[in-house]
Amino acid sequence: EILMKRFGGNKNENTIVSNNAAAAPYAAPSMNYIPTHQRKMASEKAMEGYIKEDHQYARKSGGHERAREYRRTDGLTFCPVAHLITSPAAATAVDDSTSTSSNNLEDVEFLLALDPSVRVLHSYYLADALGVESSMVYEDPAAEFLGIYGSDVILKDIDWLSGEEPTLDQVKHILESHLPSSLVDNEHACLLHQYALNKATGRSIRGTTKVYIRPHVSTFYRSKFPSHSVAAFGKPAAKVGPAPLSFTGFATKFINLSTQPVKLYWDAGRISSGPREGQMHTVLIGTVQSMESIGTASHPGHQFFVAKTYDKDNVLDRYTATADEQVWYYDPLEDLSLEKRVEEMDKMTKDKKWTAKQRFGREAWMVNQSFSRDYLVKTRMIWLANFPQPYHDGSNTALEKVSNHMWPAEYIGQVHTFDTNHLYFTDLPQELESLTKQDYEPDMESQRLSAMEQFQSTSLKGETDSDNNKSMSLNVKVVSCAPRVVEVKKFLSPVEVQHLINLAYGETGNVPMELSRVSASPNGGKRMRGDAMAEVRSSKGGWIHREQDVVVDTIFRRVADLLNIDERLMRDHYTPEDLVGDVELPPTHDRVVEAMQLLRYDPGDGYTAHHDFTFPSFGSRYQPRRFASVLLYLTGEGDVVENGVRSKSSGINDDKALEGGDTTFPRAITTENHDGIKIKPQSGKAVMFYNVLPDGNMDDLSQHAGEKVEKGVKYLANIFVWDPIIN
Repeated sequence: EILMKRFGGNKNENTIVSNNAAAAPYAAPSMNYIPTHQRKMASEKAMEGYIKEDHQYARKSGGHERAREYRRTDGLTFCPVAHLITSPAAATAVDDSTSTSSNNLEDVEFLLALDPSVRVLHSYYLADALGVESSMVYEDPAAEFLGIYGSDVILKDIDWLSGEEPTLDQVKHILESHLPSSLVDNEHACLLHQYALNKATGRSIRGTTKVYIRPHVSTFYRSKFPSHSVAAFGKPAAKVGPAPLSFTGFATKFINLSTQPVKLYWDAGRISSGPREGQMHTVLIGTVQSMESIGTASHPGHQFFVAKTYDKDNVLDRYTATADEQVWYYDPLEDLSLEKRVEEMDKMTKDKKWTAKQRFGREAWMVNQSFSRDYLVKTRMIWLANFPQPYHDGSNTALEKVSNHMWPAEYIGQVHTFDTNHLYFTDLPQELESLTKQDYEPDMESQRLSAMEQFQSTSLKGETDSDNNKSMSLNVKVVSCAPRVVEVKKFLSPVEVQHLINLAYGETGNVPMELSRVSASPNGGKRMRGDAMAEVRSSKGGWIHREQDVVVDTIFRRVADLLNIDERLMRDHYTPEDLVGDVELPPTHDRVVEAMQLLRYDPGDGYTAHHDFTFPSFGSRYQPRRFASVLLYLTGEGDVVENGVRSKSSGINDDKALEGGDTTFPRAITTENHDGIKIKPQSGKAVMFYNVLPDGNMDDLSQHAGEKVEKGVKYLANIFVWDPIIN
């Protein structure tokens, strides 16, 4: 149908007739400047990508359902409300839905320069329509023909309309002449319609999205400030402010806009003593590839510099961290005027001094920087994510189907309940074997789960349930609203706790425990080494995969219930057909959870304040990030681990009993605590916090630390859950 429409479906193949009588037919100029044989060849390649089910491209669009349904541009609005309203009742509904939501989201209007914003956003919409990674479209025949990066036939057709008074229907027809109508997004059409209307004057593109407005601290306390429980967000009746924080750290982000990789260093000043006294002490944060980013935790006054990868002394630029300047751009063209900058970029393209991908990356970062200003004005928070991002509106909408659930945290002490049919293990099978992919086939899985029931109970002590319940309810208690932190006591049974400890330390131990490492970013950032790493983190750790055995598998299933997601998202998604030939499967086929990280902290060990989130590549359509962190405490205050066996201390002066090792959130907002909040270790307890805000931004307040262990040994397990796919 598409081929006929474009190449011979009408008497005049260069004419597209509108169904709207008010819209005059027009000729699509793109048909005139592409030779017929090239058009047909390119179009056939393009159609092959999303029509042939056995084509490799189609398999790359597969994976789990969340990845298939995900659209990075969801949440953006470029259509005037009038385009969406068909009746007075609908007008009221639209007005009600765009004010605030259950996740404290409010509309924000943003203005973006016509050039390059339209090219960048247009490419994001096309990548969503084709179902490919933004970085993948450079090699994809469909995207190559559409000219996302280069001679864009769609925008050239829109340019032809700019001299008239183009209608939205005409713009839609242009899109439908290049894409199947099912892939044409209404907001995409409105974006291009604004482009057609504003191109002659150069007026900015106007759009809206939703951003998170942090509630006032007085709304966090129902009992202390009862009158505020129904107060409007951010508008409390009394002036009860947050307690000033003694901790002043924050996240920083560095973006490299040069065509070559650079290295980012922390300049820690001169060494005051020892054999290197007087020398400069510098710490490598990481190598930052062209048009990519890296991040690290910092404090006001910290000094950073960037240098060429091969010469640390060749300093390219310097930066000073402040609470108002958390995001830095290294831009070799920064000192040029806008006009000269465009000339230089055109010259670099002509001389092939950078790739089309690099130029697009620069333009994408410029759009991100522009949006961040509007975001700051509206929210008073720094935009640390990459624009655009879908938001979590807290309702049962299409957006929520492709994003993870977030427990509401309206006030401290708020309690939610979730049910799970993955009961406590109160005894262990005589033999525990690793699970295989075949063990997750429906029949095998059903048999295995039934066989395990004899070892499980709704009671921690294994007492018989007279009602023979197949599920149990667990309470989720809010311990912090900003950041959003919840805890679940008795999440693990004593048998499950001991089993995890045994895997690392005991007669059955088979998980190698090595010195834990620190990585600043997944985008080429190198890990810290030696003393620099030890100053940040000191512990031993190992990794336990879900398939380790049925007990570990059950814990992962229970974590999925806590997160309110389908546990199948925690499995790999591929079929034997996907593995035919030399095919490297994309991350859309991977589970959305990392292996469980088992950690051991000895006396003196700890982990300084840090963030769990990382910064994804600008070119990734999915923008994968650690959505939530789940901490499983295996030992608690007063616990003793001797010869791999956990027990409670028998005496008050027991040097082997655990002291210290609290988990702290030093930037948690309260009315009276200057040090944020502290969570004491308690065996079997789970603590979960979100690394992102409902609007998709990184939550800078999620910075947390593990205080040093004073006595005894602390065991902890981490599970990091990603959204919408894993990096």
